[in-house]
Amino acid sequence: MPVMDRPRGAVQGRPVVMSQTWSSIVWCHWRVPLEALDDRFPPGVRPDVYDGCAWVGLVPFEMRDLRPVIAGRSLPPIPTTEAFSEVNVRTYVTGPMGPGVWFDTLDASSRLGAFVARSAWSLPYVASRITGAAEDGPSRRTWVVERADGTTTRVSVTAGSTITDPTPLDEFLTERYALYARAWWSPKRSLWAPVAHERWTLRSSLDVAVRADVVRAAGYRVSDEPEHVRCGDAARVDIGLPRLL
Repeated sequence: MPVMDRPRGAVQGRPVVMSQTWSSIVWCHWRVPLEALDDRFPPGVRPDVYDGCAWVGLVPFEMRDLRPVIAGRSLPPIPTTEAFSEVNVRTYVTGPMGPGVWFDTLDASSRLGAFVARSAWSLPYVASRITGAAEDGPSRRTWVVERADGTTTRVSVTAGSTITDPTPLDEFLTERYALYARAWWSPKRSLWAPVAHERWTLRSSLDVAVRADVVRAAGYRVSDEPEHVRCGDAARVDIGLPRLL
């Protein structure tokens, strides 16, 4: 598995083009039948399963210190995008370049950040109103998402003690080092981009309260009670130049 060392000029053979920090992350997951993923992916990309099931996640976190990278050197943050909240709906796939993450939707509180990511990585970002509070460590982490179409979602979790022995399911859902996306200019082809970060320090979750409307809006029939919830501390993340497959 890729492990961070700073500075890094390349990830899995691709030059690093973006550096950022993800903090106060929470992973809420539900198992879903494989049929729920039918027709979601371009050719060559297929569901990655655990325990015979596909999994869908609702993942809020705080984006910090977002910076372009050229020739291994970080540039100043893009104005208005250096710090914002993000909440994504994602599932897990494998393809020509191995396992990765597939994003169904990504809500961001930065309009410019959503535009840049949508254009550069062909990811389905939307600018939404996201309010709440999140802090690292054993703390309450809360996000409320309000979309322009009226769809709302709420995640509120207390991060508990450090998990010293993560389970195989913990690692399947959190230790992902690539993303796939449908190329907006060629819908039958996919983009792949490598991701590098330290292994997550996971924490248990307490007092979980979820309203999963954005997950249901993405076409998944889930309840408001996720089966698996974990919290994580901050990690520095490098993203490599996307490759068209």
